[in-house]
Amino acid sequence: MNVDLELLKDLIRIPSVSADVDAVNSATDFLHAYLENRGLHCTIENCNGRRVLFAATVPGKQPDYLFNAHLDVVPAEKEQFEPSEDGEGRLSGRGASDCKGPAVVIAQILCDLAGKASVGAIFTADEEIGGSTTAAMVSRGYGAKRLICIVDADPYCIVNAQKGAATFKLIAHGRGGHSSEPWNLENPIEKLMNRFRVFSERWPAPTEDRWCDTMAPTVLQAGKVGNMVPDTAELTVNFRFIEEGGEEKIAKRLRELTGLDVELVSVSPPVFSDISEPEMQRLQRVLAAQWPDREIRFSHLNGATDSRHFVSLGIPVAVLGVDGFHIHCASEGVWTQSLHDYAEALERFVLEARES
Repeated sequence: MNVDLELLKDLIRIPSVSADVDAVNSATDFLHAYLENRGLHCTIENCNGRRVLFAATVPGKQPDYLFNAHLDVVPAEKEQFEPSEDGEGRLSGRGASDCKGPAVVIAQILCDLAGKASVGAIFTADEEIGGSTTAAMVSRGYGAKRLICIVDADPYCIVNAQKGAATFKLIAHGRGGHSSEPWNLENPIEKLMNRFRVFSERWPAPTEDRWCDTMAPTVLQAGKVGNMVPDTAELTVNFRFIEEGGEEKIAKRLRELTGLDVELVSVSPPVFSDISEPEMQRLQRVLAAQWPDREIRFSHLNGATDSRHFVSLGIPVAVLGVDGFHIHCASEGVWTQSLHDYAEALERFVLEARES
């Protein structure tokens, strides 16, 4: 099987950086025309100005199997939007592996299975900045009957669990003024630093080999000039947690240990799919048959994918990935053979269900 690498190159040439809504919409429209011209059932949904493509081999919003990839990418220099091949099986360019390569794999599956199986795909438009378009599509009734497969992770494994994410803002209030008279002031920066240190010292240190809750301060906002103490100081802290409702426990602990104002900025739930589900087991068997020299295992993900938006549907969600390299870097690329192999394996997975 051969995935359409010219389609991938054309998509890479569209600089669909998440913040550039028009450019992302152009990538969506390009793929829409490609799939519609090949007989797929296509729908474009407008999600706050972002165009989101749903394409399927059958009418309706609920095929048996639903795939998902995103067409937006992180920022890059101009030359990264011109794809290149090295003659040794590597294709480079922004989005080659995250996530236009996977999108082209899914497009190939849809084209090959038209008239043969019930399968659809959502190509979303803002995964790199939160994935609100995926959430919008779910709220509008798009889903699947048997399995949802996100193609946006590491290769040669099946991610069945990912951490939830919660971002908090800690706010310290004080009494500002001229920095030359600190005895007349109550410095909120010092208060913020000291009280967060108390919290940080009581937070268990994470290790790479242990799947656990983590936290990292990410944004510090305070004064504007070098000789003036501000009235407030704010620290943004990002947490990743593995238990349902973990954000509530974290908020309580932050308030108790810091005594600061605590504001929940954003939250997404953890994702868990039971690996004993028949579709998850069958997917593992098909991938193991495709790569008999590799151990295809179920795994956990520290980061987040659009799978979190499908949790409410109550069906298994699997996260896969093609074999890429240097994701989000200037030399981002993908091994083209992995694109062909994943398309072949996932087509076999869908067709096997029809035959059984």
